This record gives sequence, C-alpha cells and structure tokens, in this order.
Amino acid sequence: MKPYLSLFTGLIVTGSLLQAQETKPVDESFLASLRAEAAVNHPAAASSRLREAAAGRDIRGVRLWDDPMIGLSLMVARQSMRADDGDIVLSYEQPIPKPGIYQANLGKAAAIQRAESENSRMSALEVGATAAKDAVELALADESITLQSAQIKWLDSIVENAREMSINPDATSTDALRLESELARENAILAAARRTRDSIAQSLNLRLGRPLESPWPQLRLSLNPAPTPVASSEIARISRVNPKVRSMKEMASAANAEVRIADLDRQPQFAVAVDSALYSGGDVRSIGIGLKMSLPYFNRSSYDAKLSASQLREKAAVKDFEATQLDIASAVLATTTEAANASAQARAYSGEIYQRALAATDSVQASWISSKANLTDLLDSNRMLFSIRLEQRRFVAMQLAALEELNLLVPRQP
Repeated sequence: MKPYLSLFTGLIVTGSLLQAQETKPVDESFLASLRAEAAVNHPAAASSRLREAAAGRDIRGVRLWDDPMIGLSLMVARQSMRADDGDIVLSYEQPIPKPGIYQANLGKAAAIQRAESENSRMSALEVGATAAKDAVELALADESITLQSAQIKWLDSIVENAREMSINPDATSTDALRLESELARENAILAAARRTRDSIAQSLNLRLGRPLESPWPQLRLSLNPAPTPVASSEIARISRVNPKVRSMKEMASAANAEVRIADLDRQPQFAVAVDSALYSGGDVRSIGIGLKMSLPYFNRSSYDAKLSASQLREKAAVKDFEATQLDIASAVLATTTEAANASAQARAYSGEIYQRALAATDSVQASWISSKANLTDLLDSNRMLFSIRLEQRRFVAMQLAALEELNLLVPRQP
C-alpha cells in the first residue's frame, strides 16, 4: 500500500507555481492596454470619432454674414425712354446679421460638438469595457482548465491506487471501474472547456481588430478580489465623469441656444440694397442706396409656435439629463453591490470554507486508502472541494467584471 498523501493539495500548489512562472496576470495594466487597443481599432469607436470631427467642422461652418445677392434686369422700351432711364439695372443686396443670432448659432454648434466628444468617449469606454470583460472571461476559462487538469491528475492517481487495492484477494475491481468512468467524464469536461476557451479568445480578437486565430497566453486572475469602491462616493462623481450625463447636459445647452435662435428669428431682418441704372449706349443714369426690412408680423403665430416648441424641447432636454443621472446612479448602486457581494464570496470561499473542505477531503481520502470509507464519499468530498475552488475563481472574475461595468458608469479618468 502506498503511503497517504494529499495529492489534490500537492497538484494545486504545483499548478500555482507553474502559473506564476508561465501565465500572464489580469491586472489593471493588462486590462488598460486592452481597453486602449479596442478604443483604437473597434469600428464603433472609429464611427464616434468621425461624428465628433464632423461636429467640429460644423462649428467652422457657422457664419456671421449671409450670402449677398446680385441682380441684373434689362428694360424693353422705346429708345428715348431707355436713354433717359437706362436699360440695364444692376442690384446688390446684403442682409445684415441679427444681433445675437450668430453667437446663439455658434453656442449651439459648440454644445453639439462637446456632446459628440462625450459620445465618442462613451463609445471608446464601451468597447474597452467589453474587451476587458472578455479578457476576464478568458482568464476564468484558463483557471477552470487549470483546476480541471489538476482534478484529472488527482483522479489518475486515485485510479492507480484503486487498481493496486483491487489486487487484494478480498477486494473487487468495482472502485477502479467507477473511477475510470469518472475520469472519462472529467476528460470530456476538460475538452469542452478548452473549446470554450478558444471561442472566447476568438471573440476577444474580433473586438481588438486582431486576426481571428491570434494566440493568447494563459491568463490568471488575482488570488484575492480588488477593493470595491463606496457607492455614495461614486454617485457623487457621476455628473463630472460620466460621458452620457455630460453629453445630455451639452444637449440641454444646445436646446437653450435653439430657444434664443427661435426668439431672434421673430425680429425683422434688415438688408442694405444698392441699385444702379445704366444705358447700354452711354453711361450711368442713376445710383440708389436703400435699406430693406422684412415684415415678420404676418407670420407672428408661426414664429411664436416655433419659440414655444423650442422652449418645450429645452425643458425636455433638462428632464432627460436629470433622468439619465438617476438611471446611472441606480446602476452604480446595483454594480457596487454586485462587486461587494462577489468580493465577500470570493474571500469566504478562499478562507474557512476552503480550509474545512480541504481537511474533509484529506480525511476521507486517508480513510478510503485504508478501506475505512467508500468511494462515493471520496468522490463527493473531492467534488465539493473542486466546486469551492472553481466558485472562488468565478467570484473573483465576477467582481472584476462588475468593476469594469462600474468604470463604464463612473470612469476613473474623466
């Protein structure tokens, strides 16, 4: 009979040492590089940058002076009349800007450009957060494969022990056959986990704009969860750092500028006009300079309706801004709670819960080797220990994913 040894514990320690030497940690530096890469290469982020650039061109397109108009008319009359009055009339008309309307249009275009800039930042954050979550999921798949591989090695050693124990004339080969079946099942699970890992890696490559089959190193999660921010302090930062809220605020400013524009449109439009009469067979007959004025009073009700509509849209934009703040604050509360719960669970599963399960498995394994416990108790105890280890890794991954979502709601960098 071989001396008793906690093979599962030994394999876990050995696996951890190999991970420390050969795998890449999923830390903030690694995730930040993926976020930046996704923000550069993802089409959605590129589209937002183009819209931001277009909004910047719109600012340059705001003009103070409207285009002037020139006119040419010919007189058809008796020669004497044409000679007296002139038979060619040239006209020039230049509208005069309404006071304040240029500044209002410029303010509106600038507000829209700032809103598009925030939308572009939001798009970059979204694609970056999605890539980071994929990386966390890939790391969890690697952790699962590592644990599953250790589980299979443990079963290999137990199968060998069972075969040696079956040599005893008083023993049967039932345990060995059952363990071989269990080993086959675990190998099938491991193969499925590796296929899932390949799929996640390909999805991450797509988000980063890399070739589909680009290889990824084995990733590992931190042993313990990161600190979870306090919800109240994060909610206080929403109005300063959330791109969506900032964009909605700028759109409210644009709506306010639209109200000023609608109000100024009700004022008369003035224009300077110059007319000159020329005779085709001679010289200038007359030159006239005048001032023209539009009469908006006939369409007063139309202008008033446009102003009222602009005021209502401004009020709606302000309410949208307030509603967005409330929605994001609610999401921050839910996300911080999720992160805190995952952190607490991860710490619990790596502490007393794990130690007790490990001690129970060691005890049952020793009893089984000395024929004092049955195989079912050993397998159940081992499955419980494996489940605890895997759940601890999952809770660490869940907390990282929740922190990514929180960073999307209240970015660490404004």
